[in-house]
Amino acid sequence: MILRPAEPGDLQAVHDICVETATQRDLDDLDLIGYIFADPYLTLAPEMCFVIADDEGVAGFTVGAADTVDFYRRWRAEWTPRFADRYPKPAQETNRFESLVSALHNPDRFLPAAVAEYPSHLHINLDARARRQGWGTKLLAELFDRQRAAGSPGVHLTTSTSNTRAIAFYHTLGFEVLDQPDEGTVMGLRFDGSGRMESSPSRS
Repeated sequence: MILRPAEPGDLQAVHDICVETATQRDLDDLDLIGYIFADPYLTLAPEMCFVIADDEGVAGFTVGAADTVDFYRRWRAEWTPRFADRYPKPAQETNRFESLVSALHNPDRFLPAAVAEYPSHLHINLDARARRQGWGTKLLAELFDRQRAAGSPGVHLTTSTSNTRAIAFYHTLGFEVLDQPDEGTVMGLRFDGSGRMESSPSRS
């Protein structure tokens, strides 16, 4: 297994892993998950995308943005129009599918209140064959180095509150809970000026 920057040819594999590892399996169109949580990053911020791969192909990835506010601005201008016909913005949100389609049109809904202190964000997914081998930590270290080099003071993420294993993993990296909206948990990690990861006090 090797860790390397993502390449354009990795897009389908990254999309497939994102879809296959999704916790929400009751959608009629699971590809929508990939169109939101994986694909736009390889298109709009390829420098913030890393994969691990072996002879079988890509086995995991992490993607993100250094400046989330600017990334979502570009998303609305360059990414949303690609799907306007296939996924028209719903007039209301009555189910998970409609909420995701709304997010495709307006990713700003993912912005945490503390975005000024944690302007970067990330997503990470590993195939079963790559788990519990330390690859998640290594992938995130690469992404954090890139975000820190871009001048970011901190990074945030959102995971399901019921995903206690993921929350415990992020705590080991120094993340702290910032907020718990609805069924989600927003976590943040501060970068200090010496290349180390520095956690901030919990705001939960």
